[in-house]
Amino acid sequence: MIYKQIKKDIEEVCKKLGIKYDSIEISRSASRAFGDFSTNIAMKSAGENKQSPMKIAELLTDSLKKQSYYKELQVAGSGFINFWVDDKVWQQEVEKVLKEKEKFGLSDVGKGKKARVEFVSANPTGPLHFGNARGGPIGDVLAAVLEFSGYKVLREFYANDIGGQVQKLGQSILNVAKGQKLEDQEYKGEYVVELSKKISEKLTVEEVGAEAADLMLAQIEEDCRDMGINFDVIYLESHFIADGHTRAVLETLEKKKMLKKKEGATWFAPNDEFLKDRETVVVKSDGSYTYFANDIVYHGLKFGEGYDLVIDVLGANHHGHVPRLQAAISALGFEERNFKVILYQWVRFKSKGKILGMSKRSGNFITAREVLELVGKDALRFFILMHDASSHIDFDLDLAREKSSKNPVYYVQYAHARICSILGKASGPAAKADYGLLTTDYELDLIKQISRLPELVEDISQNFAVNTLTTYAMELADSFHKFYENCQVIGENKKLSGARLGLVTATKIALENTLSLLGVSAPEKM
Repeated sequence: MIYKQIKKDIEEVCKKLGIKYDSIEISRSASRAFGDFSTNIAMKSAGENKQSPMKIAELLTDSLKKQSYYKELQVAGSGFINFWVDDKVWQQEVEKVLKEKEKFGLSDVGKGKKARVEFVSANPTGPLHFGNARGGPIGDVLAAVLEFSGYKVLREFYANDIGGQVQKLGQSILNVAKGQKLEDQEYKGEYVVELSKKISEKLTVEEVGAEAADLMLAQIEEDCRDMGINFDVIYLESHFIADGHTRAVLETLEKKKMLKKKEGATWFAPNDEFLKDRETVVVKSDGSYTYFANDIVYHGLKFGEGYDLVIDVLGANHHGHVPRLQAAISALGFEERNFKVILYQWVRFKSKGKILGMSKRSGNFITAREVLELVGKDALRFFILMHDASSHIDFDLDLAREKSSKNPVYYVQYAHARICSILGKASGPAAKADYGLLTTDYELDLIKQISRLPELVEDISQNFAVNTLTTYAMELADSFHKFYENCQVIGENKKLSGARLGLVTATKIALENTLSLLGVSAPEKM
């Protein structure tokens, strides 16, 4: 990758010149006016080297410009170094992409490491609502990117299948079965009526609740599969108690003096300044375990199985839960820095310009199944992944169903279909095409977009910003459409056609690899 070569060059020059630095950041320039890449190392290292950023930038530039593949280097602003890469270097990228094919974009940053990603983890007391479903595409794509970056990845789901909420579900079902009004129940969705027809009234409340939870969990799994999500393992909270794991972990914490008795209950009370006023009950006064107690067990299991990276994808309403989990992980003797949490915000739906209210099916929310049936898997995933996890979404159902360039996923998929159409009319690029013939801004801009994928994969494997993958897909599609509209691919000039067909094929590879990571289909016809 070109940016890796730039980074290597800077490292060597810094070593030669005795310039100290903490890290080197290379970024794509937002505008041609600022080159292809830029770095702020001169500003970041100025203090440590006791020199002005401009002086360091000039020293670096004087040495770096000796490299033949830089067309131009420039010191700008208060010490940025901007790089213009020679066109020949970009033209050579096409051949690299064609050679790597489905491996194009692969990274080795996670080679030899293991990661596990927990996501969705909806309570099985009702249909999968979209509040939890938003975490599905986020976690699934992150897992895919980590795999593409060399990690061995485990996708997991944690089901809270016990407790008061399950009993309330059981009671609601029994009450409805006995003729009570649905609207008077704790759980009011029509699914309660459906469950009352499937489960025997002769069972106890606890038994009805447990059976209903099993049925709802099976439905949630089906919804996830239809969203393109498959889990490697599903953990049940009830099993941790039944197998004695919860008792054993609490005994370990007690020996470490991390528990204390208060108000008839047992509390997790680590020596943590942040948590001193936020002690959390792990055993209630009636002797039953809390959800948090079992969550401690679960995270102990995650780290205990030797994973280098543990990621939870949770709703923003869990923000207060995170520091407690961090303290628990540390209390069990694991590295807290290897635990990462992605908190995502809620989703609202709109149609015909109006925000939609509750769903009759679920009682008080819109389900994943309803959205799937309205817009399909591809639009559901793409529209969720277009946004940073920390931002709220107003999901436009009408736009998601529209078959026009206004619909982002349609625009990207149409680019792929157009590519397939072009390649279907040609015999393919020449065996040894002359990519030096690709000299227009449209051609070079497209090559530059294609070559961003490896950089992006590596970045996402470290910053978890999966939304940048959809941005890349849209920008790549846009560059391709502009290229197609301004450059005749199949023409009388056979050599130029061969080179352009090679570029089209390289675009197809990059787009297919991107859509594959996103879990979105790449149709050949539309």
